[in-house]
Amino acid sequence: MGEQASGKSTKEHLSNTFPKFPDLLQIELREEFSVTDYKGQSFIIISIQLDDNTFTIKLNDIETIVEEFDSNKLFNVSNDTRIGFIPIDGKQGLLGFGDSHCDFVFFDETDFCFVEFKLNATSERKVNKNRVDAIGQLKNTINLFDDKLEKNYAGLNLEAYVCTPEFYKYPRFNSSWQELAEEFLEENGIPLFERNYKTCQ
Repeated sequence: MGEQASGKSTKEHLSNTFPKFPDLLQIELREEFSVTDYKGQSFIIISIQLDDNTFTIKLNDIETIVEEFDSNKLFNVSNDTRIGFIPIDGKQGLLGFGDSHCDFVFFDETDFCFVEFKLNATSERKVNKNRVDAIGQLKNTINLFDDKLEKNYAGLNLEAYVCTPEFYKYPRFNSSWQELAEEFLEENGIPLFERNYKTCQ
């Protein structure tokens, strides 16, 4: 299966499976872009205005300027030319509020990625709790997608990401994360990363 066919068939498969999918899918053509959480939902940032510390998102199809841009609360995607982005959680998300699911998914012609933001922790204890919560949300979403798609991701590689605060990423904390990641891989067959970025292949 060619790469173009893989990306296209993923989109068609998701459209046939989730009725809301075509209305929520966003295609991002920039080689580099960032995703942030705003009021409980994930949005692609259209632009960042550093002079007044604001950023612009598309809210209800209207470009909206949001104050207090925080560069530490982003998931960054780079080195790609075409990404399909779907918010999962939140009012305008694919699955909406309610059950505990991850924040968003995105895919290109190679990978299909599940992402959960946990960026508000201010202590090691809280980060550890958030990790466990995030993994639960990722598992719930993966299980639902596996069920709906009958585990057919059109040949794409699956990946999962937990986004935690940058201050926390020190070597001494890595052993507990390593155990969680290994257990996740064994249970789900999907690599799990504690990372706030994706560099596409």
